[in-house]
Amino acid sequence: MSTNILRTFGWLAAGCGFVFGCLATTATAGEPAVIKAARVIKCGTGPDERPTVVTGVAMTPDGKTIAAATDDHRVSIWDSGSGELKTQLAGHSDWVHSVVLSHDGATLASGGADRSLCVWSMGQQQPVFQIPACKSAIAAVSMHPNNQQLAVVGFTHSLEIINTSTGKPAQEIDCPCVDIRTVAFSPKGDRMAAGGRNGRIRIWNVGDGSSQRDLATEGRRIRALAFSPDGMRIAAAGNSTSIDLFDASTGERVMTLATRPAKVYSLVFLDSQHIATGGSDNRVVVWDLDSKEAVSQLVGHSGTVAALACDATGRVLVSGSYDTTLRIWNLGERHAAAASRGAPGTVR
Repeated sequence: MSTNILRTFGWLAAGCGFVFGCLATTATAGEPAVIKAARVIKCGTGPDERPTVVTGVAMTPDGKTIAAATDDHRVSIWDSGSGELKTQLAGHSDWVHSVVLSHDGATLASGGADRSLCVWSMGQQQPVFQIPACKSAIAAVSMHPNNQQLAVVGFTHSLEIINTSTGKPAQEIDCPCVDIRTVAFSPKGDRMAAGGRNGRIRIWNVGDGSSQRDLATEGRRIRALAFSPDGMRIAAAGNSTSIDLFDASTGERVMTLATRPAKVYSLVFLDSQHIATGGSDNRVVVWDLDSKEAVSQLVGHSGTVAALACDATGRVLVSGSYDTTLRIWNLGERHAAAASRGAPGTVR
């Protein structure tokens, strides 16, 4: 779908500003609970507040701040409690595809169709550095738990490791995934995984950059990858209308969850037993990995849910969509993480 079509759709579906919502949960026996958003933020830019398509989101561990990557070449920073637009970071010259926050919330990195990686200090309007980090458009950016390294991938077969302090490339790694779309670090930072068009997932040892193993799926495009907070599992999804979960140590597939007819564009672990996925059916689904069942459907989006992020507790979730909105979901105690769990991706 072209940018112009998405923008036109955005005018019809979204408008500008933000809208308050309320939590509404209903369920029938054997069916997932239906949850409505606690808040809807309509993303717009410029004097005319033109709606902007959202393809990347990040949330600070305390859940108070949201960063959104959009097609207006900017990163927008929102207060999740009030729905207020705090600032917009202008540094890219094309669609911003991906945004990530450091685990202390002090540093933000973004990558876009202009092939450039921008690293920002939160509260500053100018990037600390901006570099051409990929040979083609950047598809995804992931930050190491030590906040000192960024993994950058972009529609090619190579993966770049960039030093967050200097902006200097530290390593270029070849990947057999072809047209890489997603990359993720494990919570302890000892592993890194990437996936792309051919459905193959490669896992590396971060310490020396050596390849640990390849994971095979149905052979369709991988769009989203995530390690569980305990580092024991890897979840992968995309065009195959299913979610595959693998043992991160052995590479063994431990379960498959059917998402038909939806393709999955985004996923995030809420805790080690629950994941949330967003897809082409405009829904967010919460899955219980013990029962292997969908336990909640988060409804309200009118476009593909392209991005998901949660706070450190797994209770607050934000979704970004082609419908030009952000939606904030209060998942309550049902999917709350154990008190001893650290923030997603932190070193424990």
